[in-house]
Amino acid sequence: MLTSALGWFSLLACFVIPQNIHAADKNHDAYSTPTEDFSVHAIKNGYSLSEAERLHGEWSLNKFLNITESGAYSYLHLGEFLPQAMIHRDGEVVKLETSARQSIGEISLKKDGKSIAFEQMIMDEKSPVQGVMVIKKGEIIYQQYPGMRENDRHVWMSNSKVIAGTLIAFLEEEGRIDLQKTVSNYLPKAKGTAWENVKIFDVLNMQTGLDLEENPTTRSGDTPYNAFVRAELGVPAKDGKVYTHNEALLAIPYLKKPGMAFEYSSANTQMLGLIIEQITQKRLAEVVSERIWSKAGMAGDATIGLSPQGNAIIHGLVSSRLDDMARFGMLFTPSWNKLGDKRIVSEQVLKRMQTSGKRENYLKGALGPRLTEEFRDAPLFNSYQWDAVFADGDLYKSGMNGQGIYVSPSRDNVVVWFATGFTEIPMEAFSRKISLDLD
Repeated sequence: MLTSALGWFSLLACFVIPQNIHAADKNHDAYSTPTEDFSVHAIKNGYSLSEAERLHGEWSLNKFLNITESGAYSYLHLGEFLPQAMIHRDGEVVKLETSARQSIGEISLKKDGKSIAFEQMIMDEKSPVQGVMVIKKGEIIYQQYPGMRENDRHVWMSNSKVIAGTLIAFLEEEGRIDLQKTVSNYLPKAKGTAWENVKIFDVLNMQTGLDLEENPTTRSGDTPYNAFVRAELGVPAKDGKVYTHNEALLAIPYLKKPGMAFEYSSANTQMLGLIIEQITQKRLAEVVSERIWSKAGMAGDATIGLSPQGNAIIHGLVSSRLDDMARFGMLFTPSWNKLGDKRIVSEQVLKRMQTSGKRENYLKGALGPRLTEEFRDAPLFNSYQWDAVFADGDLYKSGMNGQGIYVSPSRDNVVVWFATGFTEIPMEAFSRKISLDLD
């Protein structure tokens, strides 16, 4: 069932907002996320009726943004809480062959001088990982589903940003968008706003200079980004008014000169979504269906959450099976041809993604330094909505509260995972270690 507009207003009582917290507050751990004590292993086989009713009733916006038991329920059942549009598959399902390698689970990393094996970590009762899959040359060589069923649709969170980045790259390749032109060149409604003279390139690479940097602190603090989140779900802003999603997006103010720092924000991706729709004159769900999902042998349809006004929330609310997220990752590898006869992501598009970031900007925001620490290796930059691009051309994208997609085009590897929370050793470090060991 769908939550009514009145129901969204009632959520605000559960949405505790710290006062005077801003992206520039360097004394606060911006990535500290409130966490409930529960085990995703208990839902390996789904939910009973009583559990589903209880967790649906406990859900709130705050529960969704943080790491909670009812949040985990909504990650697998987003259609009960938000309207959704279908992203349709088409044609034959491409079965991914399996060639299991137990050695993947034995790959280890150290923490505090102690070696921890990958499978030991993800299968631990306290692990938040719900599903993980490793692809090598188009074959599944490792998979585990410790906290979900294989055919469940799980929300991608910000992993879905790279779908928007990929669509922009397609339009660029076709000459339908110039990244050096400004937002207002393609979106007339941006004229007179802080977005007006920001280049598409700076939106694409999250260096707009606007006051929109996103992390767990700014999602729930008294910030322009929090106002954007509230509008996305139809709850009142601090002034008591309910703004449309686009009104809140376009109201984000200027902070500093664009192009100077990687300041991560879903607001950038949402702006790309509006531009994609304006250029194609089609709804985003239709564009994703036509350009990607219907051409990659997907096992199932995907869905995308909608704002109260019907905007597709492309920055995070795509839901699909785990193996279909892996198929998406394969489009960037030499094994694309196992999914269909026509290459979707061209060599030129891939090369631009691997070379178009600004190294000097990467460590100036909050996310670049954090990912450098979590990978135990230094990415060069972010690019086309990928959070990290390495010197060897590997690509990585993270999703809120524990999702991830790691692609190594040169090694023909893909590592994907769903979770509700963060592992003892970051999955980022293990994904790169696994990929390097498979070389």
